[in-house]
Amino acid sequence: MKIIRAEEVHVEEALRLAIGEYENQCRQIKQLPVIDVTEQLRGLIAGLFRKNYGVVAMCEGEMAGYLAFTGPIDGYFGTCRGAYSPLGGNAFSGHDRGRLCSMLMEAAMELLLKEAEVTSVALSRYADDPFVDRSLVLNGFGIRCSDAVMDLEEFEIRDIFQNDFTFTELFGEDKRRILDLRYGLVKHMSDSPIFFPTDIRKYQMHFPEEQSRIFAALKEEAVIGYMSIQDEGETFISETESMKNICGAFVKKEYRGTHVADDLLSYVCNVCKKEGIRYLGVDCETLNPNALRFWGKHFKNYTYSYHRRIDERVIGYESYLRKEWISNL
Repeated sequence: MKIIRAEEVHVEEALRLAIGEYENQCRQIKQLPVIDVTEQLRGLIAGLFRKNYGVVAMCEGEMAGYLAFTGPIDGYFGTCRGAYSPLGGNAFSGHDRGRLCSMLMEAAMELLLKEAEVTSVALSRYADDPFVDRSLVLNGFGIRCSDAVMDLEEFEIRDIFQNDFTFTELFGEDKRRILDLRYGLVKHMSDSPIFFPTDIRKYQMHFPEEQSRIFAALKEEAVIGYMSIQDEGETFISETESMKNICGAFVKKEYRGTHVADDLLSYVCNVCKKEGIRYLGVDCETLNPNALRFWGKHFKNYTYSYHRRIDERVIGYESYLRKEWISNL
């Protein structure tokens, strides 16, 4: 097996592997849309290969797998420089996919570190590949988030649990009524065990420009919970026309355990279903136990995103090692 740098001439072979992985995932996750993803994946892979931070594994003249990253990105999960391989930016074939993944990761990380000083590496993978999952974990990666999907054709419109709450969509300036809840969400995400701080200045600056739809749970006139949806998601799958994506949700602490979140989700599902939307997607931090339990009741995970932080002291360590070793002989 030979591992070489990815080039645009490799796009079609990589595309074949990527389509095969998606078709296999559709067989395992029945909630996923069975759609033609050829053009989406072709554009994604070609764009990544042009960035020059990708590697491919060739075996007897055929591609066995590939791994490509976008980046470098300054301030990626902290103060370090990072790179990311999105869903479709990697694929592994054969009976020993775990070993293949490990070999490609070794080559790609060496490339990223030496050429771009990347020390924060993340990638998204399909959720039902235990061999690649084990390989990534043994290579020092941990899971930090997941994409999940619901087929609304399987969702049954039902009565709400609580009759003393009302549910509605907010428009225009009324959207600002959720700002204190969004503060609560940002605060929650920065607390244990998640520890994900947000640049609140950018968060507030972009709020008026957001195109997301916001649905609220009201106790009399007070907004006590919200859920927002948008067209865009975190994967190429989530951007299909028949899917909307949940991009934020929060319920005041004193109303948790009263099924407000379940009722609000049902309201959103009812609206989407009536508008002809077939699928609803969500991405959540797996480090957030509340979100993981709630979304897991209603959605099926189809990806996990993995992350590894490399000790940045390794940058320039080789020359330091030679110098110090010789000086101490």
